[in-house]
Amino acid sequence: MKINLLIAMLLICGTVNAQMLKLKPGQKFSYDAINSSDRKAKQYSSNTYEYWKTNFEVISHKNGIYTLKASPEIFLTKWGDGIHDSTVPFEEQPAVFMAVAKKVMTISSYELKIDEKGNITTINGIPEIRAAIMAKLKALNIPEGYEKHQKLLEVVASEDYFKERLPFFKHPVRSFNRDTTVTQRSPEGAEMGTTHTITKFNLITTSKDKFIGLSTPLMSEAKAKLNYADYYTPFNKATRKIQELANQHHREKGSQTVEAEILKQLDSLDKGFAKDDYRYLGAKLGVLTYLNGGNYQEILEKVPYESLPGENDIDNKMRADLGKGDLSKVKRAIELSFTKFKGKDYYPLNMPNTANSIHENFGGLIFRTQDQATLQTAYNIIKDLEELKIQIVTDMLTGLKTYVQAKLSTDQAVLAAIANTHFNTAYDKAGLYRILIYDELVKKQVPDSIKSAYIDYTIDLIKKKMDQIDSGSIENIPSFIFKTFITGNKIIYKKNLADAYYRKSKLDRKTEESYLQMAADYLPTQQDIVDNEFGLKSEYKFTPFVPYTDLYLASGGSTGMNDEAKLNKYVDMVILEPERYTTLKENYLKAYPNGDFKAFFNSALKSKLPVIPTFSLNERSGKTVANKDHENKFVFVDFWGTWCGACVAEIDRIEAIHLKNPNPEKLVVTTIACYDKKKNVDDFMAKEKYSYQVLMSDGKVEKDFKIRGYPTKLLLLPNGVYVTISFFSNYEDILSKYLKWEI
Repeated sequence: MKINLLIAMLLICGTVNAQMLKLKPGQKFSYDAINSSDRKAKQYSSNTYEYWKTNFEVISHKNGIYTLKASPEIFLTKWGDGIHDSTVPFEEQPAVFMAVAKKVMTISSYELKIDEKGNITTINGIPEIRAAIMAKLKALNIPEGYEKHQKLLEVVASEDYFKERLPFFKHPVRSFNRDTTVTQRSPEGAEMGTTHTITKFNLITTSKDKFIGLSTPLMSEAKAKLNYADYYTPFNKATRKIQELANQHHREKGSQTVEAEILKQLDSLDKGFAKDDYRYLGAKLGVLTYLNGGNYQEILEKVPYESLPGENDIDNKMRADLGKGDLSKVKRAIELSFTKFKGKDYYPLNMPNTANSIHENFGGLIFRTQDQATLQTAYNIIKDLEELKIQIVTDMLTGLKTYVQAKLSTDQAVLAAIANTHFNTAYDKAGLYRILIYDELVKKQVPDSIKSAYIDYTIDLIKKKMDQIDSGSIENIPSFIFKTFITGNKIIYKKNLADAYYRKSKLDRKTEESYLQMAADYLPTQQDIVDNEFGLKSEYKFTPFVPYTDLYLASGGSTGMNDEAKLNKYVDMVILEPERYTTLKENYLKAYPNGDFKAFFNSALKSKLPVIPTFSLNERSGKTVANKDHENKFVFVDFWGTWCGACVAEIDRIEAIHLKNPNPEKLVVTTIACYDKKKNVDDFMAKEKYSYQVLMSDGKVEKDFKIRGYPTKLLLLPNGVYVTISFFSNYEDILSKYLKWEI
């Protein structure tokens, strides 16, 4: 009866300022609460949502001060698109600070000192909670993010944090709701945004007295708001686990054990799903894509396009289908890429990669085939995609559609109409397709007047594309995408322009030499290869490399050039094709029998090639190695990482060159491990029994060398400049050619 009276006092509405708390030692009760906050500013908005429940026991009442034991029981927190739920075991918690910290709080307790007016005077036990959180973070190997764990502890496990979650002692009532809106202003008084906060508290008692009916716990409301039941379905739990495994691989990439650990956990997950559960198999691809020993391709082949979780998976599956000549699902693949993954922006986030994949694979199949039925099928697919009324897809495929029409048609009137079709958008590869269409017009003997107008327009269009990049922005393309993916296309347009000028040169003998000169001038250089090797390689699949400089020099157009200018032109070809070195030397000595060829060649290389950046790196043994240590030598260097599947797949070729160095006095073979850990490198080298030198990147050297992909091979020359060696080329053969250079 005494406890009932005490609870009744606690439940009395606190409308009188003098109301005092009336508690007795041994009394137990709980509060649950919700805090929901929506922040809106001009440029962004955010929202947070949290439910928690805390149990209390009155320990003593002395000199007007109550001592209570507080034991947090539950935290449910909206975190991004997910939930942090402190009721699940540690092993199921996300590997992030906040989830682990709140779970630790639910197995901890702290002591409150409260006066009779409900003011919290003291909170004891916070250092112990902090220590427990830190110990658990360490035991679970939770990675630190932008903010260090110690800094986060100062905010989360602080007096202010707990006081914010205990305001109901000032309002000793059955329930308490507060709805507030605060406007944030700049120092000048301008409105910056608003924050709308709703706070709710409810008293919970487990006693069987008459007051139990007055309590309405908030957990049901919170779970409905958070869509809790759906979040914890077996599939969604597995999906989150797969994402955690992908994050683990990213954190530990290069580890010689992480892949086996992940595959073991995936095997355990598999037991909860049927072998033909495509939704689950699709989710697994999210981590299998990173594993060399996984069965990514096998599962990708099984899973229908509709069950694939990402654009990258759709691109990969479409590439595999097109590689087999299967066009049956291309429409569906492209449709999903631009509907399921549309996003908020005008272009999907992955638009550069998706567009390149479509052009290289779908366009590549169309380029390679001469089968009219296949071409007609491809044309019908593009027409069907136009029916979707997705403007960016129609724009992207206009050039490809026109190219298919040109390959299909033999009617001169239709070909003339095709020649008059204009297209020019950000992702349509207009330069490439116009070159390919021109070649079809030539093959089908379209009149020179039409071809001339067509190639003139093509040249003008490509120049405008280059100017657009120089302007620094393109409509509807975010600055990050522009800088990362679009600016490198200027090198592709240079190649397109060289190809266009060459074709223009074939139309009129009177202007042949001048247009050949322009073709030679725009031929991709070694620096272009450094800046966008992979983009150029893709273009060369459609329009192979042609030595326009050779053609220009052989045409007689260089009659007005002096010998040195001609030789400098030929140096460009020697850089790209090192076996031409002997011919260059012969030509030089013919022109200058008493000249210093070595001095000329050195000077020409320095004017045309990038300078070797200064670097000083630690070798695995701890020895410091700098570029100055290899002065007057050729240095073949591989930028790689133990985390990089393509690097590891061919690293044995580096070991072979290291062991069978054709000229140790002249050539140094080394590697630079980037974004890697020394332990991972050491473990890998020991496991594979490799002996080549590994320098550990300082995080700067790869940026100084403008490394854009891995692996990347460079040859540092004795005179302080370097060339790029194409990926998967015959390294031994190329090195033997460069080593004949006298520099």
